[in-house]
Amino acid sequence: MQTHGKAKENPVRWGILSAANIGVKRVAPAIHNASNGKITAVASRNPQRARDLFAFAPDARIYGNYESLIKDPEIEAMYIPLPNSLHAEWAIKALNAGKHVLCEKPLATTAEQGANIMQAALSNRVLLMEAFMYRFHPQTIWTLEQVKADKIGKVKLVKASFAFDVRKRPHDIRLQSNLAGGSLMDVGCYPVNFCRAVFGRMPVTTTARVSASGAGEVERAMNAILDFEDGCFGLIDSSFELPARQVGEIIGEKGSITVPMPFTPGVVETEARMTIGDQTIVQHFSAIDPYQLEVEHFANCVRKGEQPELDLVETIENLATIESIYRSAGHRWPLS
Repeated sequence: MQTHGKAKENPVRWGILSAANIGVKRVAPAIHNASNGKITAVASRNPQRARDLFAFAPDARIYGNYESLIKDPEIEAMYIPLPNSLHAEWAIKALNAGKHVLCEKPLATTAEQGANIMQAALSNRVLLMEAFMYRFHPQTIWTLEQVKADKIGKVKLVKASFAFDVRKRPHDIRLQSNLAGGSLMDVGCYPVNFCRAVFGRMPVTTTARVSASGAGEVERAMNAILDFEDGCFGLIDSSFELPARQVGEIIGEKGSITVPMPFTPGVVETEARMTIGDQTIVQHFSAIDPYQLEVEHFANCVRKGEQPELDLVETIENLATIESIYRSAGHRWPLS
């Protein structure tokens, strides 16, 4: 949906905190093209670079520091794509300033930190949502609807993987322990979220192993078994040392659903396959931008004063699961 050439009626005025890659390439264009949003300001410690990167939104104000953006009275909602270790600090500052906040995943580095952010949102009566854009894609919605409708019977096993190779980029922020990097924090959180969405609850126990290049380094690969009780399990893995790959599979007592590209479907046609007995149904989905669906949903909630679809209790439980995986593997991750 290309709407930036048309007048928008009462769009939510967004501020974007930093010129991080995900924001510049994915979320900012989504806000710009959204039917109900407008990029009002951007903050970056390199204003000229930000001006160049956000040239597609020439009316946006450029601030040279984050505090000025947060204090801007015109800003209603803020998108935070900062490194993981900075999410809590700046989300809380924005929430305390009365801004609604859409924060990149994972929301925080620990469940306790996530709870502090949530409390700031509740105390200031503003909205907060973790940015798992794949949850707004039609293929995810359809998949979860089939599970809820008992089409494949009681789900007993969820398998999910997400990997890509960053070995040629040794200075990538994903590999920096002081920025709360790691494959689980960056891409493994998607399989964790996927399992929680399917089962509707967090696992009671986890068993995990991780691979790190040395003490104090981020883990570059993770494998975990999540026990959801009653014979229900999640098998998940993530890696920074394998070719790009992702898949989601849900196995029930009557059938299964496979989603070949569950987490970053992109703006291309996608599909999901449901197999029941000897019958396979292939469900096709038209090309659509999940980031635009995400920001339009959040902006709509801002205008209507409604809570977002992605529940904060689920967010905190996912953070607790990530903690449990690291603890089970004996791996120290940033605790603040």
